[in-house]
Amino acid sequence: MEVDDDIEINENVKLYETLKRAWNDEKNAPILLKFKSTEVASFQTLLASREREIEALENCANESGDGNEMLLSAIGREELNRAKYVLRSYLRTRIKKIQQFPVHVLQREQEAVSGKELAFTEELVKAYEVHAQSVLANFPLKEYQSAFMEFGEEEVGEESMVSHPNEANKMVFIRMLEDVGEYVVGTDEGDKYTDLKKGKILFCKFKQFKGLLESSEEGGTPRAELL
Repeated sequence: MEVDDDIEINENVKLYETLKRAWNDEKNAPILLKFKSTEVASFQTLLASREREIEALENCANESGDGNEMLLSAIGREELNRAKYVLRSYLRTRIKKIQQFPVHVLQREQEAVSGKELAFTEELVKAYEVHAQSVLANFPLKEYQSAFMEFGEEEVGEESMVSHPNEANKMVFIRMLEDVGEYVVGTDEGDKYTDLKKGKILFCKFKQFKGLLESSEEGGTPRAELL
């Protein structure tokens, strides 16, 4: 029984660390990273279960007046609030990025967002278009009435007035979480090879190493993290 409890505790700690790392990576990445749907769902279930446990402990402590139980319930509540803060911060960081580049997200990053984030993005863009049209409709020429394209660029194929994050030139610090081995880095002078070992820290262009922020296998841990 104790072995099973230890395994469950280790899994819960691992899940917490995964969400914490995802939040940190999201803060430091110039683009919206892929939503951790499985991890978020599991973490929400864990928080709900822990909430019920702590409420039961608090009720028991209040009824008995036992000082030890009161202390344990207070510590448990503090830990729970810390875990909730990590999850909320992760989600808020993503929403902030969506608000900054909503049209870009719809055009290029739909696979990175959750269903609720996508619905939020669509509503945000729709609200902006309605507001923009209320102003641009006063222009006499139809060519000037687009909210996302400059006059005379209808045939370019891309809406030129849409803001995009600077993914190509963004410099970041990245640390290896495992031995990656020889890694190919594409540069203007051609491909270069670098040996990436666990613990190694690089100051590099985000675009060149962003693939390492994802696991090399389904359900595995990321090979690197942003600092």
